[in-house]
Amino acid sequence: MIRKTLLLLTLLWQIGHTSVTTELQGLVADGQNLNGQLSAFSFEQENACSELGLLNTSIKDYTASIQLVTTHIPNPFSVSIDDLTSLDTLSTLAAEMARSTFRISTGLQTNGSCYERSNYENLMGAMLRLSDDIGTMADRILEMADRILVMADNIGIMADRILVTQQLQNSNVRLTQDALLQTQKNVISVNDALMPQIYDTLLSDLSMKTRALADAMAATVLEKTTMNVQLQQLETNASSVMIASRNLQEWAAKNNQIAAIELDGDTLTMLGDLSQMHKGMGGSLETFADTIETLSGETDAQVLQEAMTSMLRLSYDVGVMSNRIMEMSDKIIVMADNIGLMSDRIRQTQELQQGNFETMFQSMFAAQSTMISLFQAMNP
Repeated sequence: MIRKTLLLLTLLWQIGHTSVTTELQGLVADGQNLNGQLSAFSFEQENACSELGLLNTSIKDYTASIQLVTTHIPNPFSVSIDDLTSLDTLSTLAAEMARSTFRISTGLQTNGSCYERSNYENLMGAMLRLSDDIGTMADRILEMADRILVMADNIGIMADRILVTQQLQNSNVRLTQDALLQTQKNVISVNDALMPQIYDTLLSDLSMKTRALADAMAATVLEKTTMNVQLQQLETNASSVMIASRNLQEWAAKNNQIAAIELDGDTLTMLGDLSQMHKGMGGSLETFADTIETLSGETDAQVLQEAMTSMLRLSYDVGVMSNRIMEMSDKIIVMADNIGLMSDRIRQTQELQQGNFETMFQSMFAAQSTMISLFQAMNP
């Protein structure tokens, strides 16, 4: 609706069929509509995350409308009581929208529907943008009011009423800034409070995917006629888990700059368990390589070639996973604000990880060496 108003405004200015008084009243009407949407917003409603994004867009469009009206104020300009009333209303609406934004930010902790990684990041970004956009809108309203007063050629006659408007503007500016500052503080506070919960949920999901892959690898016995297909299936699964590991590591690295978390035993247990799974996958890689080498003389050349190629890709994916898990563990420990209290438990986890990942990489390198040697033997 606001975007249509902006287009109509542009057209009317171009053909000269509008006035500052009319357009200020139009801004008031659009502002009241937008303020109503913000007041009615709740995280309990359906599609709350996407609705928040639409509100951001509407506020940007509304701010553009304010700027358009400002640029077309004539010089000189005779300000009227109606104009000053509109300016009073607009500054009050900005303060009310800022308060609505703060109210919305207080509902973040109950917003369970947006706590998947991508939704959560979008949500926090949308809340901060909403606060910033309303601040920009309030600035543009103030600039427009200042421009109208600068252009006015009847300040003397309207002095008392202009003074009332200026006092109200100053009061509303303080209220708007205070509300937006509290909103930003609240978003950051909620982000810090929810970070451990969200991280543990994401880490648990990655652990389940990794365990499923490790179990599938351990249960696979390569056959000379189907080893290529068997390894290709495992390779597909490993690639998916590798991407999930990389995404979580990158998420932890990014949030390492903006939040601290309180490590608990569950997080450390999951990190230790992941290293155990990777150790098991390393053992499976070595077993696969030995089996391929043993069956190489009885296996069709094409099947063997495909199996060896899949083995190298599978070992690469497992290696990347292990590297990302180690990097992620380091980032999480750096993010922790309770290292002192958890120091013994952290040290135990690190020692467990170090041993498990060393074993995994030794097995991976052994498997790769076997495959490379077999490739050389096939292509002397």
